[in-house]
Amino acid sequence: METISNLIESQGIMDKLELTKEQIGVFLESKNYNRLKVLFKVLESADIAEALENEEASQCVMAFRLIPKVRRAEIFSYLSIEKQRELLRFVPEDYSTFILNEMDPVDRTRLLEEIDEEDRGRFLLKLDPKEQNIAAKLLSYPESSVGRLMTPEYLAVDKDMTVAQAIDYIRWNASRFPEDLIQHVFVVDENKQYIGDLSLGKLFVADSAELVSDVVGPTYVVLSADDPETSAVDCFRKYDRNFYPVVKDGELVGVVTAEDVFDVAEEDASEDIQQFGGTGVIEDSYFDTHFLVLIRKRVLWLVLLFFGGIFSGDIMKTFTVSIEKYTYLVFFLPLIVAAGGNCGSQSASLIIRGLAIKEIAGKDWYKVLVREFLAGIGLGFPLALLGFSAVYFYWHLPIIVGVAVGISLIGVVAFGGVIGAMLPFLMKLLRFDPAVSSSPLIASLVDVCGIMVFFSVATLLLSKYL
Repeated sequence: METISNLIESQGIMDKLELTKEQIGVFLESKNYNRLKVLFKVLESADIAEALENEEASQCVMAFRLIPKVRRAEIFSYLSIEKQRELLRFVPEDYSTFILNEMDPVDRTRLLEEIDEEDRGRFLLKLDPKEQNIAAKLLSYPESSVGRLMTPEYLAVDKDMTVAQAIDYIRWNASRFPEDLIQHVFVVDENKQYIGDLSLGKLFVADSAELVSDVVGPTYVVLSADDPETSAVDCFRKYDRNFYPVVKDGELVGVVTAEDVFDVAEEDASEDIQQFGGTGVIEDSYFDTHFLVLIRKRVLWLVLLFFGGIFSGDIMKTFTVSIEKYTYLVFFLPLIVAAGGNCGSQSASLIIRGLAIKEIAGKDWYKVLVREFLAGIGLGFPLALLGFSAVYFYWHLPIIVGVAVGISLIGVVAFGGVIGAMLPFLMKLLRFDPAVSSSPLIASLVDVCGIMVFFSVATLLLSKYL
């Protein structure tokens, strides 16, 4: 069998070619197909896909002609959904048919559910009967459910087999399953009802005459095919296993692996970040999202926040007399409201994350309220000292102005922390994603509060002592 070194040497490029993914684009442009063939044989599939992601469709089609046939489906699976959809329109039909048949069922389902129904039906017809049945079955489960996330290929033995019979069965059938799916063996009864699972190692060291039912471990947490896919993420986070069996009415129908939930966890994190930043959820990548869609996803929040700004202006209008008399107060307003907004954003990010990973429950709102209020006061004190020092020593204003700024900072920071902490609970109560309590929304609410607190405190103190 030809080794990598022999392969490179046979191409005449030993010591002349550093094997990096960055060279794929260069060699495609220069039509250096011999060197590309070497790269496509030795580089990791994920690296090849990353290099092809930004190439033109015509260049990618040429690349797939050079990629070894056994690697095409795997490399294709690493491409983004947007790139996969694009390439399916350009690659020859025999290539697309082969790739779709060879793709992992989970990756293929993720692709099929992102294309329109007409194209989906056309691609389903290209599949072999076996793969067609698998694809149709996975797509029959609700959208964003565990059923669409699972792999329907698993190694199962009957509970009434002896250990020797089970080992023989595994030897004869292991080649039909991916290597990572034969490390654990599922145990079912004659009706395919899930009994439990055990490691391959445990099975091999057991007495060959024992029944599998006597060796199998207790039933761990199982997932239902109709569960939302986020429940799978929660299970992997909580119980720290590499896989979970999936059942439908007690029958074992598939398995979800850690690899299957990575994309779901990434999508959830992306959605939370987008919402917390004050935008609607963008389903495609940034550059693949139409310009008008970007505007539509962002304009609603900006309009709502704009009205919040108008309300802030009305609040300031009520303090016109104080502003005319103590004009310098306006200089400290950005400092105070920014401190409150920043504290609110910090609190919101901590609570949203805690709710997402189940560290915090909805019933904990009161404990969080007290904790964040006290934390806000604690955080406000050092800022108050800094504010007082800046007013008195830097701007050389009267001590009472510094006191007003310091007291306002403590109040606004404490209020910001409470608002930032309570908004996610409110959104959860209203059955919204807690991440909807965005940083800009918190900042707008704290702006209104900050203006009221600062000018109220300043007016009271300055009118009495200055």
